Amino acid sequence: MSYRLFGAETSAYSTKMRAFLKYKGVPFDWTPRTQESEDELKRIARFPTLPVLVTASGFAVHDTTPMMEALEADSPEPSATPADPALSFLACVLEEYADAWLAKTVFHYRWTRKKDQRLAAARAIDDYYVTSPPENRKAAEDLALETMTGQLKTMQLDGELGDVLEKSFKRFVKLLDEHLRKHLFIFGERPSIADFAIAGQLIQMMKDPTPARIIEKDGGFVAKWCEFMSAPTASGPFAALEDLRETLAPLFQDDLALFFLPWAAENLESSLAGAETFTVTLGKEAVTLTPLRSAARSFRELRRKFVAGQAIDTLRAFTDETTTTIFLQRPQRVDIRPAPAAEPVADGNDAAPVAEADASPKEDAAPAAGDGRPRRRRRRGGKGAAADASVSTDEVEVVQEEAPIAFVDEGVDVEPPSTEDDAPPAERPSDEP
Repeated sequence: MSYRLFGAETSAYSTKMRAFLKYKGVPFDWTPRTQESEDELKRIARFPTLPVLVTASGFAVHDTTPMMEALEADSPEPSATPADPALSFLACVLEEYADAWLAKTVFHYRWTRKKDQRLAAARAIDDYYVTSPPENRKAAEDLALETMTGQLKTMQLDGELGDVLEKSFKRFVKLLDEHLRKHLFIFGERPSIADFAIAGQLIQMMKDPTPARIIEKDGGFVAKWCEFMSAPTASGPFAALEDLRETLAPLFQDDLALFFLPWAAENLESSLAGAETFTVTLGKEAVTLTPLRSAARSFRELRRKFVAGQAIDTLRAFTDETTTTIFLQRPQRVDIRPAPAAEPVADGNDAAPVAEADASPKEDAAPAAGDGRPRRRRRRGGKGAAADASVSTDEVEVVQEEAPIAFVDEGVDVEPPSTEDDAPPAERPSDEP
């Protein structure tokens, strides 16, 4: 089966998916989103997000995570999922980190500094208008810039979080560089889903002056790894966790446990509680934010996986060592519910109602420990990419705007009416105007 992949060079999720298809050896045609391909893309796409993977039967799939899961199931080799369940779970954590936190960092660097803004807007116009420039180029660039900066608030990037993201990113680059000095990929001698997700975001940062300077200064091995991740090949098996621990553990303990995981955990708890805002300490700074619901949903899925995964001794030892267990575990929640009215007693006095404590978590049941297959929320369509597997609506209703604004990178914070099968969109930032 041959596929078509609509995408853009300025879209982290597009280049992530393209690299994955190359690695798997899946035949596909790359179709850049341009003025010439716009009408066809609008006819095919179900939502205005990039990338769009089109199957042989013409069905459009938008969310890269289920795309990769389906292709991994249909074509197991070369594998991008470690057979060791401990490594497999840690790869899921790092993929979530890339999609929910690192993507936010890309958006912050690209759209909050004037020099980076202007270059990003100009790049988007160049990529879109391939054969003929727009009549008013400055107006087109201004519209792209206005549209993207207009998303800063919905991405939690209109206040204190930007400084925290920068501190986390600088630390992450140094830690990842130290790890890649000793390992070809994050989990050994072949790329995992985490490699594709993280590299997709970092490749975008290398296009923008401010984060590119940070990578050049502190991430020489990271830069080389990003180049290789454009079309990676496996050179051997995944490594054992013990062989990775020395440089992998600091990534989790000294960055994720201080920034991403506290944010993700508090965002989830605040979303479940229906809070309008929440305050969380990230590193040494307390920031107040508005909960992002779909970021909460994706982290909830990660916690479900950990329910079964923490029974694995090596995984639990690693999360305990890196102080990440507290964020990955589902906390006990107690509901205080009024008891039914008591029956009248013999002497005519009213009996006092007794409060009933329910210590069961509000979250849905976790996958069975013996089931190695990841369970995602119910989706329409068949199983596997070959069967036109559908994805949940982590995207947005079609926005009728003049190109090149109409399509954005995967996951923006504009929500269509949700249904039983369609979840609201991810609040992962979009970087494609």
